[in-house]
Amino acid sequence: FMGLRFSVVRVGHRCGPPQWIKLSGLRSVLAQNLTIRTASERDYPAIVRLQQKAPEAAQWPLGDYAGFLVLLALVDGTPAGFCCWRQTVPDEAELLNLAVDPAYRRTGVGRQLLAVLEQAARGTIFLEVAATNTGAIALYHAAGWAHVAVRKGYYDQGKIDAIVMKKGS
Repeated sequence: FMGLRFSVVRVGHRCGPPQWIKLSGLRSVLAQNLTIRTASERDYPAIVRLQQKAPEAAQWPLGDYAGFLVLLALVDGTPAGFCCWRQTVPDEAELLNLAVDPAYRRTGVGRQLLAVLEQAARGTIFLEVAATNTGAIALYHAAGWAHVAVRKGYYDQGKIDAIVMKKGS
C-alpha cells in the first residue's frame, strides 16, 4: 500500500482469553479467529460472492477490483467481509466499497475492517453511503465517522441521496 508494509492483522490475539461475540439466535463466532489481510486476484471470486450476499453494497464486476486496494476479512479461513479503497492523494483516501456477509454482521467484522483501513490509509478518509443504508450509517457513526455532506440523487438513477462521511483530520 504505497510503501506501507502491511499484509495480515490477527484481531484479538493479545486480548487475553478468547472472546465470544453473540450473533442473532444461537450462532456465535470466535473473535480471535478473525484475520484481515490484503486481497489478491485469486480472492476476487470470493469478494464478488460477498458483495452478492450484500445487495446494499456496490455491485462491481469481478475485474474492477484490480485497480484498487482491497482488505479481506476471514473468520476461520472463510471470507466474511471486505473493503475496497484507494489513496487518492498523500493525505486523503477514499473507501469505495465495503460488504460483510449477513452471517457475520454485528460480530465486529465491519468495525475491524474499518480499523485496519484507518491504519493503512494516510490522512482523512472519505466515503459515500446511500441514505437508505441505515445499517452501514450506524456502523460508520459508531466507528467515529462524521457526516459532512449530502449528494442529492447520487444513487439509483437519482432516487437515493448519498451521505458523505469522513474519518480523520
